[in-house]
Amino acid sequence: MVRHSKNNTASSVFTYAERKMTEYGTQRRRLGHDAKRSFDTCYLCLRTARAPIMLCTQGHVSCRECVLAGILEQKQAIARAEQRLEKQQQKDAAERQQQQRARDEREIDSHERRQVGLRDKRPGDGEPHDGKRARLLAGPRPAGGSEKKALTSFWIPSMAPTAAAAAKAPAPSVQCLAGAEAHPLRLKELVEVRFRTAANGDRLCPSCDRALRNSSKVDVLAPCGHAICHRCVSTFVLGSGACFVCQHKVSAKDVIRIDSEGTGFAAAGGQMVATRYDSALQA
Repeated sequence: MVRHSKNNTASSVFTYAERKMTEYGTQRRRLGHDAKRSFDTCYLCLRTARAPIMLCTQGHVSCRECVLAGILEQKQAIARAEQRLEKQQQKDAAERQQQQRARDEREIDSHERRQVGLRDKRPGDGEPHDGKRARLLAGPRPAGGSEKKALTSFWIPSMAPTAAAAAKAPAPSVQCLAGAEAHPLRLKELVEVRFRTAANGDRLCPSCDRALRNSSKVDVLAPCGHAICHRCVSTFVLGSGACFVCQHKVSAKDVIRIDSEGTGFAAAGGQMVATRYDSALQA
């Protein structure tokens, strides 16, 4: 038996192993624990959040330095986009005025020619050589006044299509991009989080002394910023209407759940599979 008979080179389809090696089409990967961000990790620098730790209204943790730098950068980007949009609008207005002046001049010239008994200019008079050539190549126009729209020709300079560069409108406000959907981010709505930290660096619940993990449901009380597990919040805090640590008045609307990416297992929730969509050629 020859060597080529052992290779699967005559098949019309890829095997599972061959398709994985080529990375062709849509790719899916299982996300494990190493791919998950910890609940106390800054979503901007992807490191353990440094004090003072800030929390947005949707439960995204960040360092104060990182979130302030992000807000400043977005405001500068919005200002630059507004300047580009204003310049583009001024340019478009100037072009429209120039086109209107050209139309007015043609109307005045045509009116003056009719007054002195001269005929109007023909469509080909004063036209560049490329334009005349394109008109000749297009052939005779159909009779009856029903003209079809001429197709653009990229090889003729005068008929080459043009794409207008349109400036996009900037975002209306600063956005938090940590979640699947962006939401408005306001500096006055940020809450400073107060974690209780053990000697080994673990985050602890100040009520039950349990270690807080990605599988835990951690709530932050907006008035005081204390981070307490959800079980203690529902049992002690909401029942008494006061924080367990500082006795600050708290209501149900003041509780913010810290966003967690999960542990990589189905029981803890979160995204389990990452998908990358790619175009595949179909024969």
